[in-house]
Amino acid sequence: MGLFTSPSPETSFGIQAPIIQINQYPLWGTYVALALYFTEIAGMLMAIVGLMEIRGTFTSFTRRASVITFLAAILALAFFDMDLGRPAAAISSPIEALANFGHSWMARGIIFVGGLLLFSFLYMIVSVFNMRSRPIKVILAVLGMLSGIFSTTYSGFELAATTGVPFWNNGGIPALYLADGIFAAAGLAYLIALVGKGDENVRARVTITKLLFYSTIAEFATWFLFLASVNFIYVFDEVAYNYLVTQATFALDMTLTALTLIISGVGTMSVSGISFMVGKQGTPSKAVGQMPPMDLPTAVKYVMIVAAIFALISGFLTRADILFAGQYAYGLAPMTPFQFVSNQPVPIGSFGWRG
Repeated sequence: MGLFTSPSPETSFGIQAPIIQINQYPLWGTYVALALYFTEIAGMLMAIVGLMEIRGTFTSFTRRASVITFLAAILALAFFDMDLGRPAAAISSPIEALANFGHSWMARGIIFVGGLLLFSFLYMIVSVFNMRSRPIKVILAVLGMLSGIFSTTYSGFELAATTGVPFWNNGGIPALYLADGIFAAAGLAYLIALVGKGDENVRARVTITKLLFYSTIAEFATWFLFLASVNFIYVFDEVAYNYLVTQATFALDMTLTALTLIISGVGTMSVSGISFMVGKQGTPSKAVGQMPPMDLPTAVKYVMIVAAIFALISGFLTRADILFAGQYAYGLAPMTPFQFVSNQPVPIGSFGWRG
């Protein structure tokens, strides 16, 4: 135990006299923020790949994206391991997680991420080696897609269930994390689709441009949902809220998201405009054959690279800002009369797996 004397900087809140800090748990740091970020990248990229595999029209794209998905899952595992400080936990944690699956979102997350790692690897193998059995590819793609969605959202439910940090007790976090995952993964998917040539890659670029545009709208909408749902009955919610919205990283996040919305919106409208004009001209005759898919205008196609990079940066900032803002308020007073808990705050960190 130790004395806790830190007031909230530049606010009228905080503890002005020493109190006993009963609960001292390790806080999540940059390693966890990066692990959660690469989890959402791998998870939602796998979801995008899975949907495209079901459609069966983006073989070239899904082959390349499957490799990137697996590499992102490896990075997520590596950062989780670096935070735990025990490499052997990568083997023992799934076993412990099975025993805690029924009551712990962290345990569920480990199972989901483990499934994502497994199914993304298997799907990568059958894609890269061009396995002819389509049913197997579709099954693995669907399993990987489900693991990806659950891996992306579990951390939102985990934070919402952390009773010791009221700022995180917000039903908007899982929705925000899902939208953020699609948003960031769409940015990476566009960069992957930009590399290849041919009709398949043109269709992939156009589809992902639209996905990036609509996911950016969802990102803003779920941010609003989260911020509007902060419960100010807890004084340290207000401290965390004020801390969040005054950070330079939050301002940068909102700016990059807005720019992504504008650029991807222009790209989406340019494609829709071309499709509309082609439709007005009528369907080509059978003698001419099927028209090739319309690509993005050259200038828009390369400006979209900037939007994709903005989405990748903004995706990380969203997760990190919420993570650190909640811990900021928690660090000021992990046990206060303003927090209603049945016994004591749920630890921030892992089930004692950290070394």
